[in-house]
Amino acid sequence: MSVAADIRLRDSAHALSEPVGYRLFTARSARLTFFIGYYILNVLFAADTFVAALTFPSFLLCCFNVSRIAGAYATVEDMLWLLMYVFFVIAPCQTLSFGHFENEGPVSGFFFTNSEIATASAIIFIFLLFATVTTVLVRRLVPTAAPVQYRLKDSALPVLLALSVIAFSVFVVFQGGLGNVLADRYSKEVSDDAAAGILATSALALEMVAGLLICVYLKCMPYRTSTGRAVVIISSVVAFGLLLVAQNPFNTARFYFIITWLPIILVLISGKVGIKTFYLSVLIGLIVVMPMLNLTTRSGASLAEAAETVDVSSVLTIPGLDVLDMLVYELRYLELSDFFWGTKTLGILFFFVPRGLWSGKETVLASDMGVVLADLGIAGTPNLSGFVAGDFYADLGMAGVAIGAVAISFLLTFFGSKRAVLVHGMDLRAFIFMASVPILVRGSLGSVIALTFVEMIALAVLTRVLCRRA
Repeated sequence: MSVAADIRLRDSAHALSEPVGYRLFTARSARLTFFIGYYILNVLFAADTFVAALTFPSFLLCCFNVSRIAGAYATVEDMLWLLMYVFFVIAPCQTLSFGHFENEGPVSGFFFTNSEIATASAIIFIFLLFATVTTVLVRRLVPTAAPVQYRLKDSALPVLLALSVIAFSVFVVFQGGLGNVLADRYSKEVSDDAAAGILATSALALEMVAGLLICVYLKCMPYRTSTGRAVVIISSVVAFGLLLVAQNPFNTARFYFIITWLPIILVLISGKVGIKTFYLSVLIGLIVVMPMLNLTTRSGASLAEAAETVDVSSVLTIPGLDVLDMLVYELRYLELSDFFWGTKTLGILFFFVPRGLWSGKETVLASDMGVVLADLGIAGTPNLSGFVAGDFYADLGMAGVAIGAVAISFLLTFFGSKRAVLVHGMDLRAFIFMASVPILVRGSLGSVIALTFVEMIALAVLTRVLCRRA
């Protein structure tokens, strides 16, 4: 190779690599700029200066973790750490006021001592610290396996369509009929049959995964003829139509709605969401979309009626952030209790075992507190939030929080970044988990993990049956 050719080759390589490096730098800068700027803004306008000392340690951990995310596009880690930041750093800045949480949460009328609030914040810090250390160690010490690549078979589409129709039918039957499926949440007839609930959740998870793979087929599979293209489009319309009947803004919990449709959106855009777009979307979701869905799904309000109640200026008073509040209340709730010595965690691990088969299985802690608050007329429902660190604390105190953080962080890091499985180059597991993170963090984990768990199983099975190794 001549010297001139060698120079041209090196110049071309530099020209190609510079935009990539620049995008990575700007993405990392955007993450930190948002975290630091939004935190300073909220601390400056906080009603209680105590929140600065209360939230600063967790804020530093959140910044450290997002600074280590190298991708130019939003990832599961972005969603996870943004929610930790919003729930446990920003929320107290916006709501805590001299012992009271000034929001519409279930414990807004309680007065809490500085000791109770500081202990709850320490639980969060210990959890985030041990999760961070575990993630760093696993990434350094455990070798990363090459991603397993799959491609859908040409014959997968009719099977996926049939699964969508069957799963939808089973879901409707065990939900009490189509009328009950379409009813808003306040009007639904809730069955006490645990087996029916398990079958309905499993059918819904299968329908979601089948629809997700149909979306992959629609986007990635080549069309050899115009007839073949028409068949794919018609199959997609049928599958998405049934999924929309089962999960739409007027009949389903807002978090379930996100779990259903966000992975499909991510497939359509190949998972490429810019960091600035991601942060803006999450803020709009918290300030506008989630409050609207809260009204449309619970009481059947129209989108226009729900939109009238939205305050777009509430960037410093985001509604619905009551996760830390419930953790503080848990400390008071547990004052007269001994540790549960692991039974609460076992209840989470064996969430799939019906209580009819295991009568001694521990109840969900957040539900226990919810029943008390509902009986007092303070909470409208016993289905309240409960971060999983609170369950670990109830079992074994701060030691339980540390152990639980290590276990969860190891599993997520090992099976996430270390053992990736790609379908047509896309990490569908990550898409599903990214959509599930909001409700899994909000909790309570033992009450909400079933849908995501069955989705992961369905995806693993269908990937191996209907795909071939690439």
